[in-house]
Amino acid sequence: MPLPSSARPRAGRALLTAAAVPALLLTATAAAGATAGSNEQAGQSGPAAPTADSASGPATHRIATTTLGSDLKIALTAHRSGEYEAIVELIAFRHGKDGWRPVDRSPVGDTWFWYPLTGKGAVCELTVTNRPEGDPSATVSLLQTPSLGCSEPYTVPIDA
Repeated sequence: MPLPSSARPRAGRALLTAAAVPALLLTATAAAGATAGSNEQAGQSGPAAPTADSASGPATHRIATTTLGSDLKIALTAHRSGEYEAIVELIAFRHGKDGWRPVDRSPVGDTWFWYPLTGKGAVCELTVTNRPEGDPSATVSLLQTPSLGCSEPYTVPIDA
C-alpha cells in the first residue's frame, strides 16, 4: 500500500535519520578508540586526561572585587582543590603608573565547598577598612552552604 503524499517527506526523514545514527555511533567509537590508543602509546593507561572543557568547570573562579579609594583593589578568588572542595584567596592590588599590580595574597579560612562559592549569594560580606594605626584590612564572610548560611567574618590584614 503506498504512503499518502503528506507522509512521504516524514518517511524520507526517518530513513535518513535511521541511516545517520549508526554512522555517528561508529565515528564516536572510532574517536574514543583513537584517543585511548594515543594514551597507551604515550605511556599512559586508562581514559584520556581531562581537558579544559571537562564537565567540572574551571579550576578558578573570581568571586568578588571591591576597591578602597582609587588605588587599592581587593579580589576574592576560589581555587578548586577537589571535586567539591575549594580554597579562597584574597588578593590585594595597588594601582600605579603601570596599572594594577598584586601586592599581597592571603588565604581566607580553610576549606570551602566549591558549588556555593560559585553560585549566587556566595559573598555575604566583603568590606575593606583603612585603619588609622596601620595597613588596611578586609572583612570577609562567605556562604558555607544554603542550609548552613554565612560563615563568621574573617578579618584579613593587608600588607600593602
